[in-house]
Amino acid sequence: MMNFGEDMESNVDFHIKDEADRLLEEIELVKKNVENSEFYSGMHLDLKQNKTIQRHFFRLLGSHSHVQVVMYGLGSIEYSFSSQFQLAVALLLKRDFFNWIGNIEIYDPCLSPADIIVFEKLGLKVLTIDENCKRRVQKPTMFYMPYPHCYLIGNLLGANWSSSCLSKIYLLTNSFCSTLSDMPRTSQLLETVLRLERILHFTAEIDIKTSDDKMYADVFSGFAWHFFDVDPNIHIDIDKPGCYWLDMQRHLEEEFLEYMEKDIMTSMLFAEFLGDHRGPRRLRCNEVSPPPGWIKLNIYGIGTKGDQPGQYSGIFHDEKGKCFDRYRGDIDVEDNVIAGLEALKIGFAGCVEGRPNAQKLIVESDNVILVHYANGLLEPNETTMHMLKEIFYLLKRITCAVYHIYEEMKLLETWLQEVNVLIVHR
Repeated sequence: MMNFGEDMESNVDFHIKDEADRLLEEIELVKKNVENSEFYSGMHLDLKQNKTIQRHFFRLLGSHSHVQVVMYGLGSIEYSFSSQFQLAVALLLKRDFFNWIGNIEIYDPCLSPADIIVFEKLGLKVLTIDENCKRRVQKPTMFYMPYPHCYLIGNLLGANWSSSCLSKIYLLTNSFCSTLSDMPRTSQLLETVLRLERILHFTAEIDIKTSDDKMYADVFSGFAWHFFDVDPNIHIDIDKPGCYWLDMQRHLEEEFLEYMEKDIMTSMLFAEFLGDHRGPRRLRCNEVSPPPGWIKLNIYGIGTKGDQPGQYSGIFHDEKGKCFDRYRGDIDVEDNVIAGLEALKIGFAGCVEGRPNAQKLIVESDNVILVHYANGLLEPNETTMHMLKEIFYLLKRITCAVYHIYEEMKLLETWLQEVNVLIVHR
């Protein structure tokens, strides 16, 4: 009877090698099962007969004789049966299509010592550096990524975001269409979302059918081939510098304005969103009219400095951008943030009392620290906390979004309002 305690610890090398030998036997059995499966038979037939797949393969190979295969996210075959079946597919493809599939490289942070021995015996090159799926290709390359984390797809696309690189790669992984529809639009995944949205227009996605067998349906559900048709002479916008930056700007702006039109949004939800997202430059630099039903409040505060007293002010705009009310006052504080919070409090109090009757309010301030406090991002000191308690109490009575604009924008708006006042009084 084997001793699984002290004996294993004292003979580590033996047990790792023994486990590797047993895994090799298991992989051979799994390969035979996969080879005889309806799933692999359909996959094999597609590669032999599907004209769309063959057209893309020939285009991608060009003058090269073979494609490099890189496997990311396989997991550990020592601890996962799913990983064993997914590995078997790669091994069978290399065996059956040796005329165009070249060397296989593999990386996963979960690989065990026994995994590494098995892969090396199977002729796979184990990568020792975590590329984080950011390999920039130099030659035709197939990336095999079984159920990767969504952001890794974004990393791979980002590293090869040009027509010259994308035309050299294809992916065997989860359906881009399904991934995009199921992916939450969190800040961590936003790059992946934007890249998938743009690349889908240039992607030939060919589904791989699974069989009725539950195991194959679970392990390979949603797998698809992905080829990129990005002829630089036709689809030049992929190569435009800064297109991702512009996409991010548009996305954040549209998302922010979309939220404003949803009745489910509360001041707390807006604070969570604006406390996490810095927001698009266009909203910080340009006058953007609020959506129907919203009123905009521009606030300003500056502390005492020498003989100059502290001041605060606020200007209300309707949804057409027209100023219809304002207020101002003096305050004996040196801190600009405190002066600005006084302006915020006075504005909120007026709205709660119906002066004006604003149930949905956009607040703009050029003081980024004030905005952080209002959105709960920073922990306030005692003085600031006292004012915020009053502000947060008033916030429960209305729906409000507080965001940051640049000082130049604030000065421009203030100047325009002063001009309008002079014109009206004339």
